[in-house]
Amino acid sequence: MPPKNPNFSEAYNTFIKSMNITVDEWRDGIGFNIDALDKVTDPERDALVKILAERLQNNPDWREIESLGAIGTPAAKEAVRSALKRGSSATRLYAAKQLAEMNESENLENVIIETLRKTSLYEGLTQALDMAEQHPSPRIQETLIDLALNGNEDQRIHCAALALYLGGKAKEPFDWEHRPFFLRFGDEDRKVQIEAYKELCRRLGVAPKV
Repeated sequence: MPPKNPNFSEAYNTFIKSMNITVDEWRDGIGFNIDALDKVTDPERDALVKILAERLQNNPDWREIESLGAIGTPAAKEAVRSALKRGSSATRLYAAKQLAEMNESENLENVIIETLRKTSLYEGLTQALDMAEQHPSPRIQETLIDLALNGNEDQRIHCAALALYLGGKAKEPFDWEHRPFFLRFGDEDRKVQIEAYKELCRRLGVAPKV
């Protein structure tokens, strides 16, 4: 992390200091001091973009993406776009979400689908499910139904639950009233999984692909 610089404003140095995240802050999901960015000068903003872009290239993380999104200059947007090509699935998903908030949503659907397919519950799947709920395109809903059959255990259970909700057949994304049904997707017996998938398709009014 670059040191404080007496030639820069207090706001700049405040933001730089906030980039020194402690272990507890990291665990608690605390980001950098975004409010300080409102008070930095234009040259300082440009300098911060370079610092954040370099950090993002070396160790992609949502904090840099959030900060670049708050800055919002063309160079900041370009740095966020670069995060779509590297980092974890969760990081790429956050970058796509940030770009969508900056009126560049063309990558969002593909990244949501990619993250749904490549992750488990504690490796980005939760974030992907949240984004799928907010952006339930036909392709995303088809992906959820497919993963209810062909995904890993986490994917099968939670994608089935969200598919049922998006199809108007459940009250919430993981409706506990349907929990016994969802758990059938996690059964060790493949026959039980397939029958649960067929039942999901029947409830949603779609043709099963098995």
